[in-house]
Amino acid sequence: MPVETKILQRQQLTRRLQRTSCWRWSVAGLQVLSLVTGPVVVAQEPPATVEGDKPAEEPAKPAAKAAEAGPAKTEPAKSEPAKAEPAAAGSSLLDQLDDGSLPAVAPAPPPPSPFQLEWHGYFRFRPDLISNGHLGQAETSSIAPSLPLSTSAVPPPLSLWPANNDPNINPQATKVGKDNQENSLSGASIRLRLQPTITIERDVRIALTLDVLDNTLLGGDPDYSGVLARPDVPLVGFTMGARPGTIAVKEAYGEWKTMLGVLRVGRQASHWGLGMLAHGGGGDGWDLNRPTLWYGAPRRSWEGQGYDVDGGNFSDRAAFITKIPKAGLYLSLFYDYLANGIQGYDPARIDVQPRNLTSSDDVRQYGLVLMSRPMTEDDAAERQRVLEDERKGVLDWGLYGVYRSQKLDLQEGSKASSSLTLNDADDAKLMERDASAAIADAWMRYEKRLSPLRRVVVEAELAGIFGSVGDTNKIAGQNAKTSDIAMWGGAIKSAFQDEGMGYSLDLGIASGDNTRCFGVFGNPGCSLATADGQVNKDITGFKFNRNFHVDYLLFREIVGSVTNAIYARPAVSINAYPWYGADMLGIDLSAMYALAVDKEGTPGGGSNIGAELAARAFIGRRGQAFADVVFAYALPGDAFALKQGWSGATADKVAENAWRLLGHVVLTF
Repeated sequence: MPVETKILQRQQLTRRLQRTSCWRWSVAGLQVLSLVTGPVVVAQEPPATVEGDKPAEEPAKPAAKAAEAGPAKTEPAKSEPAKAEPAAAGSSLLDQLDDGSLPAVAPAPPPPSPFQLEWHGYFRFRPDLISNGHLGQAETSSIAPSLPLSTSAVPPPLSLWPANNDPNINPQATKVGKDNQENSLSGASIRLRLQPTITIERDVRIALTLDVLDNTLLGGDPDYSGVLARPDVPLVGFTMGARPGTIAVKEAYGEWKTMLGVLRVGRQASHWGLGMLAHGGGGDGWDLNRPTLWYGAPRRSWEGQGYDVDGGNFSDRAAFITKIPKAGLYLSLFYDYLANGIQGYDPARIDVQPRNLTSSDDVRQYGLVLMSRPMTEDDAAERQRVLEDERKGVLDWGLYGVYRSQKLDLQEGSKASSSLTLNDADDAKLMERDASAAIADAWMRYEKRLSPLRRVVVEAELAGIFGSVGDTNKIAGQNAKTSDIAMWGGAIKSAFQDEGMGYSLDLGIASGDNTRCFGVFGNPGCSLATADGQVNKDITGFKFNRNFHVDYLLFREIVGSVTNAIYARPAVSINAYPWYGADMLGIDLSAMYALAVDKEGTPGGGSNIGAELAARAFIGRRGQAFADVVFAYALPGDAFALKQGWSGATADKVAENAWRLLGHVVLTF
């Protein structure tokens, strides 16, 4: 090979190697080194001859014979891509690399990246109509004459409020008031829930829960600023659409799996057991009277009541969970930053880290959980094997304990303490609150597969809260003394599911008190004061979590939650498809009846809370799309009767029946 050609090939090889990455050059170098230092390859060269001798002649080639036979036919030359010249006989491997005769070394595949981004969530559309939810009561109160008085937590339509029925206040009272006979509240809401999980390494991940347009009432935020406030939209009837929406960050936490256990820090859902005490705003293992399909597997957004929950408990928490060796139990310790009071944040300095100005007014919570239940994918797989293959009953249980305390507090003014900043510190008056509470909760769940098509599920939770509030000043507008806390509640959900049928029974009880401040949405200090505005010295009324739904109307909307009540709710489910399949089509029928634990704690002084009849039809496919429609009819009892003198009532009024039509369209991913 000419020297010039060899130099040119070396230059081309150098440029090609410079374009490759360092790791590829390293791999190629190692492979060449293995070729050079590996087994010796002997080149086949002609044997050495004595000077003057001639090498043996090679046999004549066919092309030469053809040339002797006659002149060759001339054909037009064809352009062919240049090919690498074969290595000269006797050239070394390094020379072959230099002149490009060796094939290029294939790069090693890069290692798989541990980074992953996984999305889950759902989109929900929920139309809703409540008729006579105020129980036909919109009476006058001597305590708050500008507000309509009702024993229901559902507000009356605006046309029934005093401001629209007093000609001295509203000159158009005869046109816009009660003569319109309005008795229904209707609308529709949406929510897009996004739950991304970012896996940084195998044992490190970050999780978020984002609600886009969270429970946004359709038509509730028009692009409008007020009458004549904008030239382009002088009246709301001129609006062309809605304002941009917002995103609510419900969860944002990091999780690190170590050899000792799992450390989780940040804002995260606080859920325990059935969700009767602490509900994280997602599925709780039941869809009213229907247990979810695969118990023990990672919770999915469409399971339970996650798509129909309006809130949830989210705590700023540092938690650590570990598995006790050989015992098969899990132990969890957590610390909650519930409230800091005033913050040392100067709005004029955006670069300043907010500080907690005092720890004496903080509300802090310590918790401990001991449980036997599936927590990992391996646990869930083992649970399914025992249930389905061995047909054995499985009992899971857990104990939950919390201690909460607050020494001092800020005297509430026109602003909530959580909104106060450094600019308000000069007027931040501290007071002694001396509040503490111990919370205990026990939970259990039993499931058994009687056959591949039949199963029995029973789940129960019992909780108690005991403590005191040392000073209830500012609660009822006067200096008050200690209030003791002693309340308890329990719930049981049970179901027997056959291939196409299901039968269930829900039971529950919540302690009450004698304040006559019935429900959740009564007077602002309903838990701490009586209906007459006096401080409640014995706080005994337990309230189920608002997201723990036991019905559709009576407790969920009219009362606000289960409190001062004992209830029973049998139901039957008729399925077109087996309960264990992906397709869903059927109807649920249920009836509920409830009595007051302490009749002196109801507005009417009666023990009969009432009954509810409900029917729900549904269709869908698990994990994809789901739709249902619910009709519920509530028959309130004498516990809801409005008595003269109750909260300033000027007349008696019986409670009328109410009904609700509710629907859902849910798209899950």
